[in-house]
Amino acid sequence: MADIDPKAKHDLFTEYESEWILNTDIAEMRLATLRGGEYLERFGDGTAKGENEAQYGLRKKMLLQSDMASALVEMRVSELWRKNPDRKFKDSPQAALIEEFINNVDDAGTSMDTFMKRVTELMMINGVDVLVDTNATTVAPNSLADEDNRPFLSEFSPLKRFDWSVDHAGRYKWVRFFLGEDSSLDEDGTGAGGERYVTYTPDIVRVYSVTGTGKDEEINVTEMPHNMGIVPVVQVYWGRSIHDDQKAIATSLMSQLSPIARYMLNLMSQGQLDLYMTVAFFVAIGVTTEEVGEALSASCIKAFSDPAASFSPVFTDVKHITEKREWLDYLSLQMLRIGKILGLNATLEGRASSGVQVAVEASPLHSELSATACTLETSEIEIMRLLVSRKIGSPVSTEDLGYSVDYNKTFTLQSTKSLIEEAAALSKVVGVSEVPQLMQVLLRKILSASAREGSPEHDEALEEINNFIGDSVDMTITETGEGNDTEGSAESV
Repeated sequence: MADIDPKAKHDLFTEYESEWILNTDIAEMRLATLRGGEYLERFGDGTAKGENEAQYGLRKKMLLQSDMASALVEMRVSELWRKNPDRKFKDSPQAALIEEFINNVDDAGTSMDTFMKRVTELMMINGVDVLVDTNATTVAPNSLADEDNRPFLSEFSPLKRFDWSVDHAGRYKWVRFFLGEDSSLDEDGTGAGGERYVTYTPDIVRVYSVTGTGKDEEINVTEMPHNMGIVPVVQVYWGRSIHDDQKAIATSLMSQLSPIARYMLNLMSQGQLDLYMTVAFFVAIGVTTEEVGEALSASCIKAFSDPAASFSPVFTDVKHITEKREWLDYLSLQMLRIGKILGLNATLEGRASSGVQVAVEASPLHSELSATACTLETSEIEIMRLLVSRKIGSPVSTEDLGYSVDYNKTFTLQSTKSLIEEAAALSKVVGVSEVPQLMQVLLRKILSASAREGSPEHDEALEEINNFIGDSVDMTITETGEGNDTEGSAESV
């Protein structure tokens, strides 16, 4: 095999690196990054004609993050994880193995729920690759079934994916991840000093250990078969680039929000500086320094000896500050629009036929969250298929795996107050008493907004609602969203 530099990076990595870092920083801004002004544009061209160092330094100190990008990510994660996924694998031939994995997916005691919740967040920031690996560090036997090594999961952001190659569908032909520096085994630094990388092909895994630098650099490679027939990586992406040459580049919520957030950061710093500069200052004419000091004394009225002397405050124009504030309001609305927060109120339509059928017109956010839940379901099934395949030493089909998972699709996109107001208004509609399930739908939505589904409080209240409303009217709930209609029970609202 030809010499390979594991530190080499794909051209697209170099192109997108700054964007991925920006997305990460905006989603979770560190104080050092904010105060360091890393995303603060400097006025002018950097020469003496531009912003001087003192003014630029002042703007750094006053820098304030005012966007809502992180809140839009957190809201989506919270909605998707209002209740844990429902997994079914009792009839799977690998039920015992799956049960073991979902309680410890990374060989460190992390449950599948905890792991996938983090994957959900990372997916919305930059996309994330989930690698199925084993503890093997030496050349393995031909059959992984003979290994005494437990498969485990690792998640890698694009910033850890240094190089790769994909087929026409965007699937990896091979991929290399940066595993990080060898951490010390003790506080004295023992065992630290090297960097590690891993490359996966459909049949081979290579682990690179790099020590030293320059002429003293040494690269050790350990190669072993893994017998999967595919690269054991699941790409969990919120969306994908539409560019033909960028099939492994994920699009995300943050890739849309970050440029606006950065602009808002700069605009806010300018507005703060403008406010600072509008503080009134005094102009004294024909007055000595001593007289000025006396004139500024508290509750002091003094007549100057020179009739031409004057001492008056000067105020600057603030119209430009108002304009910047309006721009900030506009950009905030754009973030809300991209975040699909505007216009969340759903509409209920009752129709009496052989019962009552209630159509819920889902908001774009509801449709997006439902689609994201489906992506997570598909991803988790593939992750579990690879885990089981790695353990038994040969590929297992999805059908033979016998594993399914349902992520939460019951979303609370209205406040409890607005839902109560909606229920109160509905109760006054003439004839609503003839279709009691309409009120049951709203009561259940209020309940879901007030208590976590699956909790004892939720279950007890739901039972009381059902007993109060009764089941004299049969009802089917239809969810409508972006061309995909699914039917279910009232619990799906």
